[in-house]
Amino acid sequence: MEAVSAVRRLAALLALAACAAPSLALACKSDPPGEEDANTICQEHYPADAPRFEDYPVKPYTGPVAAVRWRADPQARLYRTMLKNSTQDQRPNFAGHFIVAHWGCGSSCVMNKIIDARTGKVFHPAGVETNVVMNIDGPLFDDGGMLRYRADSRLFILIGDPEEDEKRRGISFFEWTGTRMKLLRRVKVPAA
Repeated sequence: MEAVSAVRRLAALLALAACAAPSLALACKSDPPGEEDANTICQEHYPADAPRFEDYPVKPYTGPVAAVRWRADPQARLYRTMLKNSTQDQRPNFAGHFIVAHWGCGSSCVMNKIIDARTGKVFHPAGVETNVVMNIDGPLFDDGGMLRYRADSRLFILIGDPEEDEKRRGISFFEWTGTRMKLLRRVKVPAA
């Protein structure tokens, strides 16, 4: 009987708190009522004046793809199978002669590596080596996913939490210099 009474008191307190609290606005325009989440990265967060792929052009490489040089790189050795699989039957897909390789590293985590298709050298891009991809609105996710890049551009777009850092959560725009990522712009979407 005491348990039932305690549950009723808790329910009454929760109802009172809900009435006193300001109503939540929908986090994203595409959210149906009842699915509010204030820390979702939404399509409306993507800036109209965002860097564009066309602003960072390169000519795509059409030559042969070199074998991954994982033996000379202790960090690459840890991922040799994933790196080899990422280059099998793969053409450069980023910044002219590079291949972006990515795979899961946890429930919402993605590991990113960049491989030079001409030399086989593996780059571990500081600032974007991992990404957490939680709470990304469906339309934004479906419009290119959490990583966006092209073979004919040096622009790299990451949506989520770069390096699993909630302080950097949002939409980040980088330029690949050939050896590292240079941050161009970040639109912060703070975690609740």
